[in-house]
Amino acid sequence: MKKSLSILLICLMAIGLLAGCGGDSGTTTPPPADNNQPDPGAASGTPKTDIVLAIQGEPTTMDPQYPDDGNMRTITWSVFEPLYKLNGDTLEPEPCLATGYENIDELTWQFTIRDGVKFHDGGDFTVDDAVFSVNRIIDPDFGSQILSDFETIKEAVKVDDKTFQIITQQPDPILLKRLTKLDMVDKEFTEAHTNEQLTLVANGTGPYKLDHWTRGVEVVITRNPEYWGEQPVLEKATYRFIEEVVTRSSALKTGEIDLAVNMYPEYVADLPQVLSGPGVETYWVRFNQFSGLMVNKELRQAMNYAIDREGIADALFAGYARPCEGQMGRDGYFGYSDKVSAYPYDVAKAKELMAQAGYNGEVIQLLSERGRWLKDGEVTEAVAANLTEAGFNIETKFVSWNEWLDILFDRSKTPDLQFSSTSNEFFDMDRTYSTLLHSTGTQTGVVNAEYDKMIEDAKSNMDPAQRQAIYDELVQKLYDDPFAIYLLILDDLHGGAANLNWKLREDSRIYISEMSFS
Repeated sequence: MKKSLSILLICLMAIGLLAGCGGDSGTTTPPPADNNQPDPGAASGTPKTDIVLAIQGEPTTMDPQYPDDGNMRTITWSVFEPLYKLNGDTLEPEPCLATGYENIDELTWQFTIRDGVKFHDGGDFTVDDAVFSVNRIIDPDFGSQILSDFETIKEAVKVDDKTFQIITQQPDPILLKRLTKLDMVDKEFTEAHTNEQLTLVANGTGPYKLDHWTRGVEVVITRNPEYWGEQPVLEKATYRFIEEVVTRSSALKTGEIDLAVNMYPEYVADLPQVLSGPGVETYWVRFNQFSGLMVNKELRQAMNYAIDREGIADALFAGYARPCEGQMGRDGYFGYSDKVSAYPYDVAKAKELMAQAGYNGEVIQLLSERGRWLKDGEVTEAVAANLTEAGFNIETKFVSWNEWLDILFDRSKTPDLQFSSTSNEFFDMDRTYSTLLHSTGTQTGVVNAEYDKMIEDAKSNMDPAQRQAIYDELVQKLYDDPFAIYLLILDDLHGGAANLNWKLREDSRIYISEMSFS
């Protein structure tokens, strides 16, 4: 029988119940009666052809190559297109604006572009546009916020009017996945505008084109009649900026909007339709293995045994989160290993390991911030409560986002424990381990030459079976000698109108072209 939660966590569960948490993860709930206002289309027997979405905030720009901005991407995913696009079910890259590729050698990838593709202003998509797009995003002077996603690319060069090459710094088995995040832009259009002007305009190749952006109010996109691919069902999408989740919830229930993006568990129980599925956001706690108490392996193991992951998921996320399976990834990520399972919640085992380590109640600092990620402060407090219940002397400290970042990237300031969140949009464990574990990574809390070599070997090995074998071995080592407290993977969670037809994708992307109404 599961051991009882700490007093704090029990309190958190009570709060969650009072707030109306409910629903089953990974399911679509049937609508309650009379929640939506009458739909003119439904009344006439004709399904709606336009959709109104509520997103959390206004985008910073329409330039898809510059910012790391979730609000923007929710829009530009439907306006711009990459060379390759992830399959929404398999997470494998498939041709989009490229029709295929050939490996000339281990560093040279030759791509053929698709015929008949036009930008929204009527201009043709050409090899010159593809070469320009790749070289623009890797130019350090451009200063893209997602430059690190393309760290292996050296340059792109034109071969002829149909083909071009991408030259990599080293063999790169996940290049195609990297390219799924590299939207193609119009060379002539981009060079004719300043960077400031490009924040407000968009000239993509996607199934929808930018109609207008009314600052502070909405962005509207309309169906592109010249789209090279299959025409989508919906003719128009309106994105409204509604920061408060309770306001998004109310707008959905009154029929003012059709889709409320990124909902909180407390506000979904009575929505017309709840849409949920596996997400990309992983919560974890970094150990400081440079110095201090957390150098001790038994203490790090003890902390993983001390955390009631299922209890936290149920209390704070109404089940719309799942425990990490003893590693940072989830099923579907390349490099995920089925050789380990989640650390069980076992306070007795935690206490046994603490005794073996000779822990005598020394203060251990847990640093976090509050408000950056969903319920980050509450999760931190629940983790602290679990660790305290097991016998650790935890001192919790909350800092501002800027201070949190400063501490994260300055190893001289690394605390014993630091709550963090990470996402993996390539669904390949190279992205996670290169960033979080490799000694040159941006968020590492450990320096280990053996781990570095394994990460580097997997990063440049073009044989999938050999790469997986490396990751299986690495995951087992990291299970036995953890570099983090592996916490939760959050589900994607949205609210929809009762008549909205939309299947959530495994890659968490939102494409208007995949939606319709009954």
